This record gives sequence, structure tokens and C-alpha cells, in this order.
Amino acid sequence: MDVFPKNGNKVISLYLKGQTQITSNIPVVKIKRKVLMNLLILLLNLFISLSVFSLNDLHARKYNGLKVHGDHGVLEPIVSEVPKNRSGVTRKDILKRVRLKLLESGIKPEAPLYNTHFMEVDFVILSGGTSFAVEVSLKKMAQAYGYDPQKVGKIITLPQGKYGVFGNAGRDKSYVLDAVDEVVEEFIADYKDSNLR
Repeated sequence: MDVFPKNGNKVISLYLKGQTQITSNIPVVKIKRKVLMNLLILLLNLFISLSVFSLNDLHARKYNGLKVHGDHGVLEPIVSEVPKNRSGVTRKDILKRVRLKLLESGIKPEAPLYNTHFMEVDFVILSGGTSFAVEVSLKKMAQAYGYDPQKVGKIITLPQGKYGVFGNAGRDKSYVLDAVDEVVEEFIADYKDSNLR
């Protein structure tokens, strides 16, 4: 049976459980209009509610591994040594960009009072210098978080999101630094969300 007959003047007949027939006296055209209007209103409400939130708020997730003791508004970025590469990006370039992103998000890029945690940024050149990878993670001092350093090591990485990207190392410096920005922004969004709840 056709739920929406081709002739708009016919009425809709619905069968429930094969026994009861419910017939509506509303023409199909009016029902189609009503359904479309309700769908349009729903989509408009969804669009408005999504536009209220920033993109970082939409994608931010809470991870217990990103929750820190003390002031989460202070986070020291540590950037690994950056090998010579075609784009000319240096450790200093990456550190400057990461510090700027932290400051923009309201986080002081310095060591916390008791040196309990830090943000590690690994920049690796792959495939004979043609590709790069950037990975960001929160590292914690094991003893400060109740773990035995004799068993787990002095520095631990607890469960958190995956913050990384691969790219073409042959591109210009701005391309590489934009990739760093993207990864750091993702990390910061989750870090802040994990510590504000």
C-alpha cells in the first residue's frame, strides 16, 4: 500500500498490527506540507543550537588521563629535538607556535608549581625526509599521581585522546606549523574540557 498516493486528494490509510485501520480525513498534500515544515523547523533549531557553540566545544572530549592536580591553567610545553628538514621548521618555531596557542586559550605556557605534568610535542621526520609527524600528549610525573616510579617509570602517559597528524615535509614552513596548530588546538580543547568538569 502506498502511504503517500500520487493523487493528493486521497486520504492516508494506515494499518496498525494488521487489524485496525485508521483513516485520516486530511488530504495527503497537507500532511506532506506539515511534515516538511516540522522537518525544516527541526533543522533550523539544530543549526541555531550548533552555531552557538564554538568548534572546539563541539569536538572536545573528557579524558581522565588529561585531568591534572593543581592549576590546569599552567602547562609547560616540551618540544622534542627537530631534525633538519626541507621545510626549514626548527624546534624554536614549533615551541613558539605551541606557546602562542596555549596563551590564546588562556593557559600559561610555563612549568606548574610542583612540576607534576607537562605537554610533550613530538615532531618526527619520516621516509627519508619527505614526511613528518606531529604528536601531542600530556605526560605526568608518576609519583605525583600516586604511581610507584619503580614499577611504571618516572613519567607516565595515562589514557587520553590521540593528537597527531602526518604531512609532507617538503612543503613550506607555514604548512607544517599549521599542522602543529591543528593538533595542539585539538589537544587543548580536550585538556580544558577534562579539567573544567
